[in-house]
Amino acid sequence: MTRRRHRRLPLTLAITLTAALALSACGDDSEPSSSGGPADTDAPVTISVSNKPTTEFPEQREAFERRLEEFTTDHPNITVDAQEVQWEADTFQAMLAGGTMPTVMQVPFTEIGALIGREQVADVTDQLDRTDALGRLSPTVMDVVTDDEDRVWGVPIAAYTMGLLYNRSLFEQAGLDPDAPPQTWEDVRAAATAIDAATDAQGFATMTLDNTGGWILTTMSYGFGSTLESDDGETATVDNPATEEVLEFYRSLRWDDDAMGSNFLLNYDDAVNAFASGQVGMFVQGADNYSNMVVNRGMPAEDFGVAPLPQTDDGIGTLGGGSVAVVNPRATPEEIAAALEWIDFYHFQKYTDETVAVANAEAAAADGLAVGAPELPVVDAELYAQYLDWIAGEVTVPRENFELYLSTVEELPLIPEPPVKAQELYATLDTVVQAVLTREDADIAQLLGDAQSTHQAAIDAG
Repeated sequence: MTRRRHRRLPLTLAITLTAALALSACGDDSEPSSSGGPADTDAPVTISVSNKPTTEFPEQREAFERRLEEFTTDHPNITVDAQEVQWEADTFQAMLAGGTMPTVMQVPFTEIGALIGREQVADVTDQLDRTDALGRLSPTVMDVVTDDEDRVWGVPIAAYTMGLLYNRSLFEQAGLDPDAPPQTWEDVRAAATAIDAATDAQGFATMTLDNTGGWILTTMSYGFGSTLESDDGETATVDNPATEEVLEFYRSLRWDDDAMGSNFLLNYDDAVNAFASGQVGMFVQGADNYSNMVVNRGMPAEDFGVAPLPQTDDGIGTLGGGSVAVVNPRATPEEIAAALEWIDFYHFQKYTDETVAVANAEAAAADGLAVGAPELPVVDAELYAQYLDWIAGEVTVPRENFELYLSTVEELPLIPEPPVKAQELYATLDTVVQAVLTREDADIAQLLGDAQSTHQAAIDAG
């Protein structure tokens, strides 16, 4: 299975997408810099960084300021202007055009492909191996920030994959082995019917409201073998055999097996609350949901199970997300070097400094947070294993319950969300999922054909 890399946009498309930016920035004579120039790493330099915690979160803010002080002590030539600004899709272009984008900014995985295509972030390739951790990032997440010419345009700092969440207690009640979760969609269906028959819970659930139905349908389509847009985002591919198979899978669970309950209008909170309270045996969701389910919603830790997203023979991977630290495209080589020093210190020092790793883990455990929860590592396997060994005494999570997921998380290709108008696509697909679950005679082919036309029109509208 191949992974998609981000292509720089064709000139005509780039012009179309950035026309407003070009007009608003026409008075700015500066040009995007390149990381290829040599950097004087001892020269005084000032950078700005985003995502400083607000006063609403005093403990997080205090911890941030403590780390900032440590950084400037260790790097006396670097002055850091920490800002509370965070990524917002509707303000970023104006921020970039107006010259107010911080030197370092965190953006979601969903945005990085378009930013790379328009070269609205700095190429950091030539300075990326300046520090131990940044030179050892996981190949799985590096694909997200790497273009077809193997140039790197950001640093993934946190990542997750979509997986199959399952209730280990319900599995046991249904006579299923919780240590051998479903690995195929046929296994999922069999487990769902067993749970439905042996317990008071429904075997399988999916969300259908507030764009979540389309989000999960897209995720499962990857597992069945297709994306819903072309790589460049110019063509809708909604009407495809893989997505049709997913909807037939829903139809079978709903109408043949009666294993999907009776409420088919579920938003995110509805679904996660039902799962955390033991009313649902399985559903597709972010595999990093341990803290949300156990710490925030009170699910017994021993009940939480997570498995890789099942794949058909044609499966291409799983939907992934996370955050990327990017650098302002007009940053000088010195600013890029300082930015990477900050990113390494703030986000990655725990992987290279045992004292920092243990201190962070001890503090998290003392605050009742999950330490060692399942995640997609952003550093390579060897470095991550060293980190886990350092914090072994502070782990608060039963990692032995997630063995299959943890042992395969870096093997399953990570497929990004649709590159253009993903939320509009998800909204269109919500109604498709609702129709299949509420009308036994729903015409899946017709529903997908209509959704294809609707989404292509949205793409064409720009």
